[in-house]
Formats: sequence, structure tokens, C-alpha cells
Amino acid sequence: MSRDPLDVIWRLADSPDPLLIFEDLAGMPRETMTRLLELGVLRESTTATHVVCDACCDDHLEQVMPVKYPDGKTRFFIPCPQNGRVEVSCERLLQWRVDYLPLLDALASALSVTGRPSEIQPGRVWNLGRAALAGKSKLVWAARGLAWPDAEQIGAALPQGRSLVLFFLGLPAEDGLLGITRESIIELRTVMHLDGELVIDRHAIEAQLADIAEPPAKTRTRKQTQRDATVGALKRELHERILSMKSAVRNADRTGKPFALPRVTQKELARAIGASESSVCRAIRKSGDRELQIMLQAIEDPDMIRKYSS
Repeated sequence: MSRDPLDVIWRLADSPDPLLIFEDLAGMPRETMTRLLELGVLRESTTATHVVCDACCDDHLEQVMPVKYPDGKTRFFIPCPQNGRVEVSCERLLQWRVDYLPLLDALASALSVTGRPSEIQPGRVWNLGRAALAGKSKLVWAARGLAWPDAEQIGAALPQGRSLVLFFLGLPAEDGLLGITRESIIELRTVMHLDGELVIDRHAIEAQLADIAEPPAKTRTRKQTQRDATVGALKRELHERILSMKSAVRNADRTGKPFALPRVTQKELARAIGASESSVCRAIRKSGDRELQIMLQAIEDPDMIRKYSS
């Protein structure tokens, strides 16, 4: 079970119908589930009409048959080819739907957004209002389904310009699909956690938004230009390595096998991008590029690799 109590919520963000069954929440602490129900993130739904058989190893799905007994109680059964009639506990029929609006309300409150959230596309796109972030006034929007086949419609619905910040749930969009800067797109799960209440890391949000490049105020020197080229090459190399490690880490998580992150040295990075080790060292120490620093931290941290967004 993930240490993040909201993990099951995030994992369903790409489902058109985010419905949870009893087995989905079986490993969740009772107090966590109670709190998610109180916050409205989980809402009780209709009972299941079909369940997977747990009396054999075939994982076959069967329709639930209610049987009323003389004492007035109703018990539930499913047929199993191997075990005949199998009783199903009432708990296994419970279902819950995920409501993402309470998460967005918590985000809007933490950012002191003016106005009330409005739904632009049902269950997909929300306009949360305007907030002062990183010293500037920002339009705050949220969306999910950025990797769905019709994701271009979301891009068309978003306002364009440098003042937009988009929080997304689920998988990220393809690069360039939304037509806004990468620094303006933030995965909600990376800045929100549950600690009794839904807590927002505003500092992390403002730090990322502060990295949005401004038009150059003056001509850069040749040394600065060369350093920028080295920084760009380093970020591209680190990006590819982190994505490769992300795949390996996720595979290890699925199989339960340990995975040791390989150590990445400046000498190795210099060789990979065709630069001198001294130029790589200077680029890391003197460029002040925050994204580069985050990537260097991420490539040594399995948790940051798991959360890394391409």
C-alpha cells in the first residue's frame, strides 16, 4: 500500500468514471477513509451488482444474487464453477465515487483565489479564479484527462498567455499540446497531501512559477551563452535518464523487487553530452537554474523519480 493516503484518488484521475470498490480500499486505514468521506472526496455510490469471485483463482466476474431468508435477512451469493454457490459479504458490494471538486476547493482556498471555481467542461476542466503567485497575478485553472484522445479540446478551452497556471490530475499532456510553458503546468499530487486536512505546498508552487523565463533584459556574454547551452544539454540528458529510471522503479514496485539507483557523476554527464567536466561543474554551480538542481536531486531519489512528470 502506498504511503500516500491519496494515492488511490490520484490513480483514478484518468478514469472517465472514477468508481472504487471494496477491494480498492481494503488496505486503507479506517480513519483515512472516514476523513475522505467527511471531506467529500469519497461519496457513497450504488451497491455493486457484480463482483469478482474470491473463492477460486480464476478471477471470474459474476452477478450477485440476493436471497431472502425466513428470518427476514437477505444474504448474497454468486455462482462459482469450482465451488458452487459462494456467499458474498455485504461489505464487498459497497462502492464509492471520487469527487475531485473538494480537492480543487482546498487548492483555491490555500492560494487565496478570488471568485468561486466554475466547471468549464463537466468533470474535466475548471476555472478556479485568480491568485497572486510568485509576485504576479495568475489565472488558476485545473484539468484532468490531459492524456485522453480528446485532450486537444482542453488546450482549446484554456486561456493563452504567460499569466496562466494549470494544475492537472492524472497523466500529463504531450509536450506542446496545451500551448503553455512547462513551468506553468503543475501536477496536483506533487503539491497536495492529506494531514487531517488537505494541505497545499504553496512554497513549491511559487518556486516553480518563479522559474518562468522573462524576456532578456540585456545582451548575454559568450560565457553565459555557452553555459546556457551546457545547462540545456544537461537537462535534456537528465530528463531522458529520469524517465528511464522511472520505468525501472515502477517495474520494481510492481514486481516487489528491490531497485538500486545507479550513481550519476559529473564526469559521466560530461561524457554523455560531449562537454568537459569543468564546464559541467561550472554550469551546475553557477547557472542558478532551479530546474537543473531539481533534476539532479530527483535522479538520486526514488520518490522524486516516481512523481517526475514528463
